[in-house]
Amino acid sequence: MHCHTANCGARTNLLRCSRCHSVHFCGVKCQKAYWPFHRLHCKRNEFADAMEEADPKFATWMRGHGKLAVLKDDEVDRLERAAQAASGPSRAEVMDSMYGRLEPKPAGPSFSAEELERMSEAAEAVKASARRALPCSKAYAAIDVPEGMGSDAGGYKWRQSQTHVEVFVSLPPGTSRRAVHVSLTSVSLEVSVEERPVLGGTLWREVKADESTWYIQDGILEIVLLKRHRRGNYADGETNATTFWYAVTRNAGTDARLALEHPPPGYYSSHWEGEGAARRGAQPRRRLPGARAEGAQTLVPAC
Repeated sequence: MHCHTANCGARTNLLRCSRCHSVHFCGVKCQKAYWPFHRLHCKRNEFADAMEEADPKFATWMRGHGKLAVLKDDEVDRLERAAQAASGPSRAEVMDSMYGRLEPKPAGPSFSAEELERMSEAAEAVKASARRALPCSKAYAAIDVPEGMGSDAGGYKWRQSQTHVEVFVSLPPGTSRRAVHVSLTSVSLEVSVEERPVLGGTLWREVKADESTWYIQDGILEIVLLKRHRRGNYADGETNATTFWYAVTRNAGTDARLALEHPPPGYYSSHWEGEGAARRGAQPRRRLPGARAEGAQTLVPAC
């Protein structure tokens, strides 16, 4: 064993090329000098690397002879049968499937578009189930939803008063503000976390988008919607009973929708704010920057 650089001839304290493990050099200086010639033949041998620990002598032999793989007897028989067969894959096709890559392995399964769609839906269902199984934060668990005034929809909680509708979403640990997307108009709401939809669709009733807000605190996304039709601000021919929301969105599932025929008695005694207080915010609320009552907007976190 000697240094491969011309006119060097060193035989002790040699270093081996980290890629091909076949050529030795006495140092970095010699390696750089010989690299223009060596790079034409320097290739990683993944089979030899995999066998290095178990059988170093055989790995060295494979590198020395430029072998990428060694076919087993059954693989040789498979090639011979393919060469003699009158139909089916040719010997070249079988050879390519076994030996055309550094790590020969069978071709992956092929599925139809319908099968791929079903597999994707099943995978999403498993992920959703795993997310529901994760323990929620103490702050999220402590959020109280009065009976008949909202619900725990699994992915989020919501509750209401005679003036506002509040939506709470528990965020995974370490979620950045950039990963939270909220799009709000006077008639629709879209919420996604890390590109995963949480809820979205047409709101149960219109809201004042320019006087609604959202923020993140203690790992919880809180959305506060100001009802357009609320106590003291009714549409023509309506009463306080018609200001009650039975769900956040029209397309909400049964777990997020209240199965009631009429508002519960507690709704009429719930918190409410007069016209001036609702606009000024009796409780500190952050106004959405650049919000418009009618136009669609993508909101920026207020925290």
